[in-house]
Amino acid sequence: MNKLPLLLALALFALAPISLSRAHSVWIEDNDAQQLVVRFGQVGESYESSPGYLDDLHLNSAWTADADGKLAPLSIEKKSDHYLLDGAAPDQATLGETTFYVMQHGKSPAIWPILYVRWQPTTAEIPAEPALTLDLLPTGTPGEIRVTFRGKPLPGAIVSIASEEDADHKTPKLTANAEGIITYTPQSPGLVVLTANHREALPGFTRGKAYELISHTGAISWRHE
Repeated sequence: MNKLPLLLALALFALAPISLSRAHSVWIEDNDAQQLVVRFGQVGESYESSPGYLDDLHLNSAWTADADGKLAPLSIEKKSDHYLLDGAAPDQATLGETTFYVMQHGKSPAIWPILYVRWQPTTAEIPAEPALTLDLLPTGTPGEIRVTFRGKPLPGAIVSIASEEDADHKTPKLTANAEGIITYTPQSPGLVVLTANHREALPGFTRGKAYELISHTGAISWRHE
């Protein structure tokens, strides 16, 4: 199995929040063919491909969800530089869950990264409840996004913001309030990706490796008009 270079691995799922413009992330975006795809790389800059590091990212499941919570599983097809979510449309709220291999550096705790992705177009109805272990969801108030972990608000969560229009690579970071809410309004059209991370001391075993911590990373994305 390929191993990411140490600096990239630490930047990707680090033990602390990251700057997306200079580190890798996982997110959903639309393409010119009006399809939804899952990308792994740097927002608006470069994408990992297969054969290569894209093969180390396992997209376990993806589905569409309406405001009433009705789910429709999607077929997933790996392409050269993305995962295609077959049957999903850009006007639908679409979610997915991915995992990475267990990582450990020296004597530091072994970490299993789990990443959750949400595509939430502004035209889609907003569900009443979160649907991902670490979820970012609009509150219904313009500009507000609530970060939740296991269904409850995550106060103090650090949210990193990346945009394909951000030519200066100045990635702002916002801190969620006591209700897990941050306020952000994009200033220019284009793809926007907001990401938050939370570590959990929950030992386990996966893919032949033991781990001591789970690194949960959630991303919400949409195209701002």
